[in-house]
Amino acid sequence: MPLFTVEHGDATRFTTAAETFAELLAGRGQRSAQEQFLVLESLADDGRARAVDHGFELTADEVARLPRDEAGLLRLPPRFTGTFDVTVRSVTSRPDFTVGLALRTDRYEEPFRRDGATVLLGTAPYARAYRLSPAALRTVRAIQAHQSLDPRARTEARNARLVAELQAAQRMAASHDPDIRDETFALDLGHLDEFTTSTPSKVGLRVEPQADGSLVVAPHLEGVEPRALDTRWHQLPSDTGADGGVLRVDKQLVLLDRDQLEGVREVQRRPRIPKEQVPTFYEAPGTFFDPDLVDVELTFMWLVAGLGRLAPVSYAEAAKSGTEWINPDHGVTAPEVLAERPQTTGEQREIEQSVEDARQRGDDLLTLGQDVVDISDHTRVDEALAASRCRLAALGVDTSPEAATEERDSGPKVRVGWVLDDATSLADRLRTVAESAPLRRPVDYAALGRRPFPHQVEGVEWMTRLMQASLEGADDDPGRVRGGLLADDMGLGKTFMTLVALGETVRAAGDAGNAVRPTLAVMPVALLENWLDEIGDTFGSPHGPFDDVVVLHGDGLRHYRTGRGRESAVNEEHLDGAGMVRDDVLADLMLLRVGAAWGEARLDRPGTLVLTTYETVARYQVSLSQVDWGVVVFDEAQNLKNPDILRTRAAKALRARFKLLATGTPVENSLKDFWSLLDTAQPGLLGSWAQFREEWETPMSTASGEAHGELGRSLRAAVGPYMLRRVKEDHLTELPPKHVHSGRHGRLMPPEQVAAYDDVIARYRAKAGTKGAMLGTLQRLAQASLHPGLLTPDDGMDDPFAIRRSARTDVTVREILDQIRSSSEKAIVFCSSKAMQRTLALWLRELYGVPIDVVNGDTPATGRGDTRLRKIRAFEARDGFGVIVMSPLAVGVGLTVVGANHAIHLERHWNPAKEAQATDRVYRIGQTRPVHVYHPMALHPDVDSFDVNLDRLLRSKLALKDAVVVPESVTEDEIARAMGLG
Repeated sequence: MPLFTVEHGDATRFTTAAETFAELLAGRGQRSAQEQFLVLESLADDGRARAVDHGFELTADEVARLPRDEAGLLRLPPRFTGTFDVTVRSVTSRPDFTVGLALRTDRYEEPFRRDGATVLLGTAPYARAYRLSPAALRTVRAIQAHQSLDPRARTEARNARLVAELQAAQRMAASHDPDIRDETFALDLGHLDEFTTSTPSKVGLRVEPQADGSLVVAPHLEGVEPRALDTRWHQLPSDTGADGGVLRVDKQLVLLDRDQLEGVREVQRRPRIPKEQVPTFYEAPGTFFDPDLVDVELTFMWLVAGLGRLAPVSYAEAAKSGTEWINPDHGVTAPEVLAERPQTTGEQREIEQSVEDARQRGDDLLTLGQDVVDISDHTRVDEALAASRCRLAALGVDTSPEAATEERDSGPKVRVGWVLDDATSLADRLRTVAESAPLRRPVDYAALGRRPFPHQVEGVEWMTRLMQASLEGADDDPGRVRGGLLADDMGLGKTFMTLVALGETVRAAGDAGNAVRPTLAVMPVALLENWLDEIGDTFGSPHGPFDDVVVLHGDGLRHYRTGRGRESAVNEEHLDGAGMVRDDVLADLMLLRVGAAWGEARLDRPGTLVLTTYETVARYQVSLSQVDWGVVVFDEAQNLKNPDILRTRAAKALRARFKLLATGTPVENSLKDFWSLLDTAQPGLLGSWAQFREEWETPMSTASGEAHGELGRSLRAAVGPYMLRRVKEDHLTELPPKHVHSGRHGRLMPPEQVAAYDDVIARYRAKAGTKGAMLGTLQRLAQASLHPGLLTPDDGMDDPFAIRRSARTDVTVREILDQIRSSSEKAIVFCSSKAMQRTLALWLRELYGVPIDVVNGDTPATGRGDTRLRKIRAFEARDGFGVIVMSPLAVGVGLTVVGANHAIHLERHWNPAKEAQATDRVYRIGQTRPVHVYHPMALHPDVDSFDVNLDRLLRSKLALKDAVVVPESVTEDEIARAMGLG
């Protein structure tokens, strides 16, 4: 019995009988019901549907954006392809402004009624049902909402918002996203078409230096004249619960959603940066404004008083690109001005010091009076300063150090302070302290629930020595051991080793009679269940050596929360004159039960292990930063690779004697990832980002071959004992062999696939040079190479024999999976496309008669239902042959799937690090059978296909295993050039 639909206002519910739903959960039932169930389950995993009793519920917006094939499977009405007639009365400045709407499918208008995303056209009993597209739904909603307003509420701002909504709907209909695009949708807005509507994707910063050295900061909206906004901000609603707002700038309407409106408010809360904080702001604007709300990196904008407006530039690009990008037309002065500017020895010294300070911060722009000087070319800057010294000497100005000293002595006094060791000597001291750290007591391995491997003994004792060494020295001593990076290859047991080391630290503190500080472990939500299981397996009890284990997520978070909201959002009155949160209001901002005042109800009880997520740390950063943690562990620490985002800053602000960062991929994209991790674990070890970039990142970005590997090994030596990095092949000698079958499962495309592939190329050549043509072509080539039916989803994709229409799916099933079935073994098929995941699961279920689960990126990680872990364990527990379909990203966070020993990458990930993470779900401790890795490929009969080019590029990104750097991601530009598109 198929599922049936019931309309509920702005939501659609799909339910069935309890016994039918139970059969579907078990992978049984009629094919039509199974198809519907897989569609709905996939939507729920993706967060687009909500589970209800014996079914699922979708909002109207989600129903509207369903692709045609999914909507057909769910028995939803066809898309409305008729005409929208709008009638505009009056002008937006008047309260009698209205917009009427009528729908028709032929020459005559018909009455209609909207129910969620469905419209009923005509009168009973002959009414016909149609499903609205996202653009059509947005139009009908906006007009109906405006019509329901009291005329007194139809202010100019509210009327302008309706116009903005209608124009946004027009752009939505022309979207490149096939699920949103509606080529039949059109609106004639009459005189309202004279307005232009923009919907900025980001809220940025506009910065204007002041005469006193401070900065005035205002919100910047891409595509809007900045000065024009200064007198328009009052048009935005003051209600903090508003869903958004609209700004009217002459004939331009700027539509802001709720998050963008909050971003504007975030910037407006801090309109001025004091002079003493300006250097810090230039170095890291993300420490002043919440990067979750404000794009401090990509839309940074310079406005210089007295010189005119500079062109909007990216702050990151300004810091990297130098004079080739920032030219005099933008208002930036060439460095040669430094040869003429100083008039005295003191001015010379002051400018030289300013240049040096800017270099230390990594800045390539220097504000000098009314000029912004480009100092990116160090050679040109040094030559200009040398020329200035020669000029002053020729003029008879004494440029000796003594003269400079005399001039300083006669001038105004300045504040002085202690100068810390330079980065090099600090790094040497830190390495010496860590290298000499002893193991103060033997580890009690006999008390563990399982026997560690030799490499795990080494890892436990490495962590234990550093944790014990961290207890020595004052909290603020920069030379104290503060943390470490456990960068072992995936599958070596990082969680197990971490728990044993934590247990030793807790026991050592207890034996010494000291209070045992609480411990915090931060991880992706998918790993919470895994950590709880590991605690029981490692110590033989749910708590192990800890007095209690608390999961600060879901129900656990609700138990310890005292209020709702974001601790990062504060009112202006909470800040002192320097823009910092006042100490006396900290307690009012805390929304968790932390501190002695809560007694036994507090979260941070001595001896407690708290498990939580990165999102929770960011949201409750004030509360968690007030706890004196003993050890803080960051599992899957690549989540902290970006030093500017809120979660990284919140992680660095946590107070702890020791911070352990654990990740199998210390570099995912660039060496900035690596610096960010080490700077969180052991600040100062690698110097500032500016120093690290000059010494390591820039040279490694241009090196290749052995030179690249040598730099990687040198960087590894510079980190010294603060990082432990081992690979499986060197330490798990008992692991079975791993066979990578690259290039062995290629098959010529069948004629239909060749035709689809060639058609994509032909369409590109016809549009070459148009905006977005290359990116769209790459996406369609990837689809055609996976299966041509993805380009025409209604064309028989529900038939299992459609497998043969693609070389890649055909070789996967008839050559690889058939062989695995004959061996009664299990396989994971990795695939990113949601449509192919669902279709493949249906094909395989019908062909092989076994349950086929789908685990994609948003399959619930915790809860009472089918979580990722429960689906995986059920798959492993079934006897004999089995297949599970997974997104490569869904298992990239520490999950183990050793019940399978075949990994099939039906769809390749462009980042080899992500692909390796997926493969290593099956190749790790606990695997007893030989592991096989497959890369099925579709071959074109005449040219190197997409698959061949991508495989070649991915192979070129592999790095030496003993260097720090791990595989780099393939860029769209690289694959486009390989395909002859770029």
